[in-house]
Amino acid sequence: MSEAAYTTIGREIYPGREVKLSCVRDADQLGPERVAERFRIVYVKAGCGVFQNGENSQIVTAPSVLCLNAEDAAKLHSPTGFTLDILFFEPSVFERYIAFDSIADWRSKLAEDAFFFSAFFERDAAYIGASATNHYLGNRIAQLIRLTDELLTGQKDDFWPCRSRSYFIELLLLVNSVYREDETHERIFTGKMTDEIREVADWLQVHYLEKLVLEDITKQFNTNKTTLNQRFKAVMGVTVMEYVMNLRMQIACSLLRKTYLSVNEIMERAGYRDDAHFLRAFKKYAGCTPTEYRSRYEIAG
Repeated sequence: MSEAAYTTIGREIYPGREVKLSCVRDADQLGPERVAERFRIVYVKAGCGVFQNGENSQIVTAPSVLCLNAEDAAKLHSPTGFTLDILFFEPSVFERYIAFDSIADWRSKLAEDAFFFSAFFERDAAYIGASATNHYLGNRIAQLIRLTDELLTGQKDDFWPCRSRSYFIELLLLVNSVYREDETHERIFTGKMTDEIREVADWLQVHYLEKLVLEDITKQFNTNKTTLNQRFKAVMGVTVMEYVMNLRMQIACSLLRKTYLSVNEIMERAGYRDDAHFLRAFKKYAGCTPTEYRSRYEIAG
């Protein structure tokens, strides 16, 4: 692939503008070992083989996610039926206001945003950049890559750069949750994870933007409200609906900080349809209104 394949250039709207995001869907190979100044999110949606990063190797089987930085020397060996969706990005595209001289400069100033990129930088004997996932989360990862790709290629309105970045940010949050949940990594849960609670949490990661009430969730998992909440809180530290709200607020806060999308559009992207409900939930979570929250980062930027 040429260097131009790893970026997107504006056409009729913002002609010549570069957005340092690009997608390749349904690929059968990973591409070059390294891509200068580009990171990669790779969703392995079919097949199996050996993933090598530098001198370390492991078997990967679909569905899995590879999170690769610009220094990783990544290869796939002995492929059997690989189908990959790949999103290339320069990490500074994550920022709304700030320009950086280099990736090292960007990384040194991440501060509280470093958690978005844990899966791209943390490397040890147990984790070389690959995390197993399941089809619940995998399908959502593939959907977010598809939505990003459609915006980048379609360029249908003035907001195509911002909206493509917004799906990219949501994708970062999701792959970070996959990394955090992978059995090979240190857990962030308050209690012992069970298969039942993992299945519920993964289902919520995919469906939290929908209109959800606890009764619908209990029917999905053939249980009752009291039992589900008790078991869920024992592991996750919050009730089921608190967990849903936290997922929605993560998206809302991230998009307020990192994009120019309107508050109303961000409200809908976070799964809310009612202004008053969104405002109450946001103030409870962040201690201020969405507009006040955004203004803090505009001033800081």
